[in-house]
Amino acid sequence: MKKKLLTLIICIMTALAVKANYMPFYSDAIPNEALGVYQTVGEIKVYESPQDNAKEKFCLKIDYNQDMPDGVFAAFVPEKQLSFLYVTDVGEGWVEVLYDKNNNLKGWIKLSDPFLFNSWMTFYNLYGRKYGLKLMKDLPSDYKVLKSAPEDDAQVVSRINYPTKINLTALRGNWALVSVLDMDKTPKTGYLKWRSANGEIYAFPEIK
Repeated sequence: MKKKLLTLIICIMTALAVKANYMPFYSDAIPNEALGVYQTVGEIKVYESPQDNAKEKFCLKIDYNQDMPDGVFAAFVPEKQLSFLYVTDVGEGWVEVLYDKNNNLKGWIKLSDPFLFNSWMTFYNLYGRKYGLKLMKDLPSDYKVLKSAPEDDAQVVSRINYPTKINLTALRGNWALVSVLDMDKTPKTGYLKWRSANGEIYAFPEIK
């Protein structure tokens, strides 16, 4: 009986692990130098330099039915078959990615398809507009407002308290035109500052 119970617990834990996803929840999880993300497909092969004869540094086959190594992905969403790495530099036909966030290890991936690289603007327009945005847990209090224009000195339209849904309409530099549904069920529309002047990102596409 104990053996059967242990087996059941292991099966449940394994099932939960397979379905687990990863998204950034704090601004410091996203490197300030990141230019956007690389959408991973099939197998990741990372090289020392952006050259065909460069030495391979890292290789990982993407499998959404298995646990993936910790510290690799910018976002990993098995339910949507989507995963991304942070891109820190761009070359001709290559992108430099952060493939080990814990040790700040970077390398180059050859682009089999140019559309696999998404600048922040492209990434937010694709996935932010589709899924909406989520706010980082360390969002400064002076960012929890909607403004009438994409400017620091613009008039405050309303405050954001406990948003249940943030729909993205458009990006204007470090500002996002959004419609927010707060816990009081009152829809609010205005400009949200999603990124600071120093590159800290405080709102991220809520892919789920």
